[in-house]
Parts: sequence; structure tokens; C-alpha cells
Amino acid sequence: MATIVVASVSGHKTSTHRSDWPVEAGPVHLGLSHYLVSQGIKDFFIIARGMLAGAPAVGSAVATITAVSPQSGGLAEAKVEGPLAHALSALGIDALVLQGRAPQISGLVVKPSADGVVLEWAESLAMKDATVWETDDAVRVSESDVILAIGQPGMNQHPGASIVTNRGFPSAQGGLGAVMGALNVKYIAIRAGAFTRTQTETEGRLTREYEQRIDSNPLTKSERDLPGFALWPSPDLHGYAGPGDFPATPSPGLAKFSALDYLPWVVDDGQEACPGCPQACLKAFSVGSTDPVDGGRAHQLGMASFAMRKDAPDERTVISFNSLCHKLGVEHLVAEQALRGEEALSPDTLEQALVAAFAPSAAPINSAINLKGMVVPPFDPRGNQGLGVGYALNPTGPRYDVLEHDIDFDTAFLPPERVDRGTGFGLPGGGLPMGTLDSRRHDSLEQLWLAWSGFDALGVCEYAAPPTRELTIEGICVLVSDHSGTPFSREDLLRLGKVRLGLLRSANAILGVPAVEDTLPDHFFETPIEGGMLDGVVVDRDDFQRAAEYLMESFEWKSPGLKKVGQVSTAVEAAHVLAARLMEGAQ
Repeated sequence: MATIVVASVSGHKTSTHRSDWPVEAGPVHLGLSHYLVSQGIKDFFIIARGMLAGAPAVGSAVATITAVSPQSGGLAEAKVEGPLAHALSALGIDALVLQGRAPQISGLVVKPSADGVVLEWAESLAMKDATVWETDDAVRVSESDVILAIGQPGMNQHPGASIVTNRGFPSAQGGLGAVMGALNVKYIAIRAGAFTRTQTETEGRLTREYEQRIDSNPLTKSERDLPGFALWPSPDLHGYAGPGDFPATPSPGLAKFSALDYLPWVVDDGQEACPGCPQACLKAFSVGSTDPVDGGRAHQLGMASFAMRKDAPDERTVISFNSLCHKLGVEHLVAEQALRGEEALSPDTLEQALVAAFAPSAAPINSAINLKGMVVPPFDPRGNQGLGVGYALNPTGPRYDVLEHDIDFDTAFLPPERVDRGTGFGLPGGGLPMGTLDSRRHDSLEQLWLAWSGFDALGVCEYAAPPTRELTIEGICVLVSDHSGTPFSREDLLRLGKVRLGLLRSANAILGVPAVEDTLPDHFFETPIEGGMLDGVVVDRDDFQRAAEYLMESFEWKSPGLKKVGQVSTAVEAAHVLAARLMEGAQ
């Protein structure tokens, strides 16, 4: 059963509709998005959760924000960690759909009522130019409130603007802050109260088992222990880590990086970041006692992207950059790209530089290395060639967590017992070396991508998921069976992942996203890595093309959309019909 709440931003009318939505139909928010774009509607914004999102269990604190991206012109599906998924779960909402544009700068309050939820619109309590943190302060009634806010760049509809939840959990890619600004909505405050749902037996067992295994897995232990997974760069990772514009040789920022130097600035060990999850990935760092703790939350795209700059910024400047991106409501990757020409940045000059870079009069932020209008994440496709195919083909643009990274299956970097976890996902025993993309990798690309796409559809966090972390496919399938009341298998998970990708691919074909963009920038085919274990490596164009063709055939894609007849196109059409009934019934 799916519950959606549809709100007209312009008319402040709200309606709720509930309908059966079988898990095999794919994520409800993508079914709704597919229906809306097929009707020529682009001014929409959907906050949603998958079936398992918001459960009191490990890896269940992931919500999604979906809209048409001002960067790519296609659908963007931003994952947001933290308390948002639990707030939606507490309200019994699977998707909140906003449409239209408010006549004045508005704020929305969502809270429970006797019949479900009530939406209260009002003139914004924060000014247009208020920062995210100032907006949160103006709106917050209780620390249990979950508040999504945008800063001035979002209100100005800058394509690099983010939406920030609870001061420090941002939408990392897609420019969705600009979409919220286009709706003329400054904030959404969800007053669901404290999350108190009791664990089921399965949720409790899987969470306890996961927590007991963290110390025996070097990856999960490194994510939980300080300084945490946000500070992943290392001088040894040249070719895996790709600073700035992906130079051939290591940047000073990468060569000099030391995660331990950040320990004096830790203000939270991550235990308070995602409710109910013992993995505790998202630590917080701060150089100012007045900054909110969550304002320093550090994701893998945040501090690392700036720390690896060619001019090797110091720790205080890197930490300030991370916090200021949350404060101002700008995407870290876009902000780092905007500041590449700036010299001698410091905590004292950084805010002024960022404000200027995102001002309406500033020059457009772009690069020849961007992909689908988005900044390529700082994981080098020349070393991560399987991931690079994911960057290129992923309908929503170059997401770095679209599938597990190549480094996790290379015995030159990791011990054999870690590498061999990939054998259950199509990798040969002993793994594969980084910097390769021959046919031995094809099957694993398909299985890893479909599995992780299935996790996205369900609302399972990849930072707890198989094959390299301690959740298992079997455990996830049992959770789905418990929640849905019907059997759910590994094959069902992979099929769900394929349907999710099909919905995105089909919607983008309707939006006119050109298939010619399903490749990497020329730089990665033409400029080899110099030095280190990956010396001389580039992406071979023929290998890339063969891998792309293999995946498109497997996923039932054609250029630019789906094959006319097939399992995926049939499932996409079924999801479209379900969404049409929901939307038409809610109007």
C-alpha cells in the first residue's frame, strides 16, 4: 500500500491517496515522476522513501528527493541520509509531491492529524537571503523537527544549489535546491515528533548481527571509527582518487593528505547522524564553536573533494569549506569546481569567495570534464573503469555510488578474503585489477549495478550493503518479505533494480536527454595516469563501448530510451498506470 500526499504550491490545495503498489512496480516516486513528465509537467518536486527506508534497522536511513535537474535536464534522484526517512515513516507517507509555484516566498509545515497528515502553508519565516542555518533557526520548534531548507543560491535558482536537511544532510548532486527555489519554497518543516517505532524481530536481529561484525570487517570498522569514511583520500590512491580536473600526476593535496590531522576537529562521532544505524558513518567536524553540530556532517563528496585541491588547503580551510556548503546551500562538488581558480583561500576568506561564486552575476560554473552537466565525483574513471561505465550510463548522471568501486576487487589494494566477496556478484576468484575493462568485468558490472539499484529502490543504504559491508542479500530479502507479506528473492531484487533504472531511462527519453551523453569525457580516454601502480592507464574506447553495449542489452535499453517490447518496458508501463491512478485519484 502506497500513501502519497499531493500539494499544489500555487493554490495550497492538498489531497491524499492510498493504493496498492507492489514492490515489483519499482519505487513509487519514480512511477510518479514518469507519469508527470509524460504529461509535460516539469515543475514538480517529490520527497519519498523506499519500502525499507525509515525502519529502525541498520542501513535504513535513506530518503530520496526527485525532480527534473537544472544541470542535466533529466531526472535527478538525490539520496539524503539522516532523519528524513524516519520522519516520513512516522507520518505514514511514501511520497510527498509538490507542484506549481507559490505566489510569494513560502514555507511548508507538515504534521500529523487525525486523518493522516496536514500541510500548512504560510509566508516564509525566513528572508530570501537567509542561510540554511538561519532558516532552520527561524523555523525549528523542536529538535525532533526535520527541516529541509535552501539558501540564497537556491532561491536564485542557481543550478549548483543544494537542499540541506537538518543543517548538514545535503542533496549532493542535481541542483535540486534550484528546483525548490523555482517553486518559491524556502523550507519544508516536518513535525513528526520523536521516532519511536519498535523494531521487528528481523530488524533487531539483523541490526545486532551487523553491529557484532563491524570490527571484523576492515571497511566497516574504518567507516565507524574516527576519523571516518569522509576522509578517505591517501597518497597511495593516485589513480583511484581524482582531484580537481583529474590531472595525470598526483596533486599536492592528495600527496600531503593525512586523515589523522583532522582528529582534533571532531565534534560528533556519527552515532547521532542516522537513527538506528550502528555504522555511524557521518562524523561531524567544526572549527567554530557557534556552528551547529550537524552543520559539520562530512560525506565522501564533501571534505575530500576540496582537500585534494592542487594547492593542498590546510585542515581548518577544508573543514570550513564543508560547513559553509551546508550553511549556504551549495553542492560541494560544484563549489569546489567554482573555486579552482581561487588562490590563498582560508577560513576567513572562504565564505566571501563562495558567495561571490554563486551570485547571480557570477560566470557559469562548468568544465569540459563535466558529464551530463554535472561535476564528475573525485573517483578517477581511469582507475575505476567499471565505475566509469556507471558514471556514463547512469540516467541521473555520474553518481559515485551507482555500484561498488573497482578497488574493492583488486588484491593489489585489498587482501584476498575481501576481494573474493565479489565472487557472488559475477567477479572471478581473485578479483580483477583496477584500470581494466575487458569482458571479464561485464557480468559483475551488471550484477553489482542491478543489486545497488535495487537497494536504492528499497531505501537501503549502500554504506551498509553487500558485497563489501555486512548486510547480506538474504537479510535484505527477508526484510522485504516481512514488510510486504510476500516472498522476495535475490532474483526479485535484481529485477527491481532493472525496473528502477528503466523508469529513469524512459523518463529521461521523454524529457529529451540525448543518448550521445552516455559516454565519458575525452580526457579519460586520452590522458594517461602518470606514476604509481596505475602508471600509463587510460580507458580504452573499444573496451568502454563493449561494456556499455553489454549493459544496455542486459538492461533492455536502446538509444535513447527502452526497447519497445520487453520485461522492463512492460514493468515501466505498469508503474506508469499505477502512478496515473494515484495522481488522478489524489486530484
